[in-house]
Amino acid sequence: MKSKLFNSYKQAKEFLMQTIDYEKLTQYKYDTSTFDLKRMEEMMSSVGNPHKKGRCVHITGTKGKGSTAIMIASTLKELGLKTGLFTSPHLIYLGERMKVNDRMISQTMFVQLINRLKPYIDRIMLKDPILMPTFFEIVTAIAFLYFEKKKADISVLEVGMGGRLDSTNIILPDISVITPVGYDHTDRLGHTLDKIAYEKAGIIKEGIPVVSSIQKPKALSVISRTCKEMNARLYLVGRDILINNIKVTNRNGVYGTECEIQTWRNKYKNIYLPLIGRHQIENCATAIGALEILSETGVIKADNEMAINALAKVKCPARIEVVLESPLVVLDTAHTVSSMKILRESIKENLSFKKLIVVIGLSEDKDIAGVLREIASTTDDLILTRTGNPREAAPEQMAVMAKHFYHKKPIVIGNIDEALKEAKKIAKKDDLICITGSFFLAGKVKEILKLKSQ
Repeated sequence: MKSKLFNSYKQAKEFLMQTIDYEKLTQYKYDTSTFDLKRMEEMMSSVGNPHKKGRCVHITGTKGKGSTAIMIASTLKELGLKTGLFTSPHLIYLGERMKVNDRMISQTMFVQLINRLKPYIDRIMLKDPILMPTFFEIVTAIAFLYFEKKKADISVLEVGMGGRLDSTNIILPDISVITPVGYDHTDRLGHTLDKIAYEKAGIIKEGIPVVSSIQKPKALSVISRTCKEMNARLYLVGRDILINNIKVTNRNGVYGTECEIQTWRNKYKNIYLPLIGRHQIENCATAIGALEILSETGVIKADNEMAINALAKVKCPARIEVVLESPLVVLDTAHTVSSMKILRESIKENLSFKKLIVVIGLSEDKDIAGVLREIASTTDDLILTRTGNPREAAPEQMAVMAKHFYHKKPIVIGNIDEALKEAKKIAKKDDLICITGSFFLAGKVKEILKLKSQ
């Protein structure tokens, strides 16, 4: 049977929206019955195994993996390498997930590449619809094909969830990177830090070096043990990669951070990151550690000055991103207890304001009470809204939880646009509006504010 190919991006997107998308589901089994790497390998084999044809960096973690991936990819590009970058989720356009040298895949190319997968997908649907590839598997496959098509010298791939059973985990990377491990997706990955770390450490491969951010003892214990079992050398921020002289700064109206990073090989002086928060400096140290290993193993030829230049231009959308001024409006995607704590501390340390107005929307499978506890005590006005995602928590439900931590009655506005209007109505020019929570909320806000996702 000849496959009926897609004629437009709209058609392809509509098809993808009908596939199983675990980013939008709350109830499912997290095991090899639902996350089957053999299925992913079979699909890749049907199109010539593009994931085996280039060098790559593999990144997992709970916090900071997207920012770290962006920093590594930006620096590799500055060093003259054609660099692929795969991250998730997207804010507005699916193509944000896959870029080569910062250029998103075009809609035309997206259709062309999903059509290459269509014969396999149709064959599986006829054989056994239960084995149909998922949304994330297909999108990951498109990224592999895109990097091959564009002849990328190296690609940086961020895990979607976990690591051990993630669709990206069919690659053999040049280095594995693990950013801070914390409590998220606990209903799937486990309710203890060592169980979550076990899933993350599943990306560690035999003999492939690993760089890890600063970790809590239980997570570090699992990562260290896995590295020993796999004969993979571990490089650790705080031990092998040191951070010094952190300073909050504002260059030409851009909020940022300065620091110095010392590795076992080099010293990087006068680093400037146009990003807010100490946690981004730790992500930067992890990224530099990864680049040092790539240089030491001969994959790249490192250049300190070029790396520093690249980091000074890095952009991480919706990571404490200043999107408007007067009043200051910050967009972030803090949706775990640890990431909300970082957000709260970062805006307090780095930004000046009189009153804090928080607009927040979360998914129902998050630790809503814990997240609200972190931000509510320092918030002057709390606006609860929806995220626009099937997994969203009802703002009325959030309000019931918030009353235990918040000194006033929160404002409940289900419509995101109306919630933003209310925040702007409340705010004076010296106040700060912080919009946070779900990636889906951030995407909706980007659309409403007509901001392009970079």
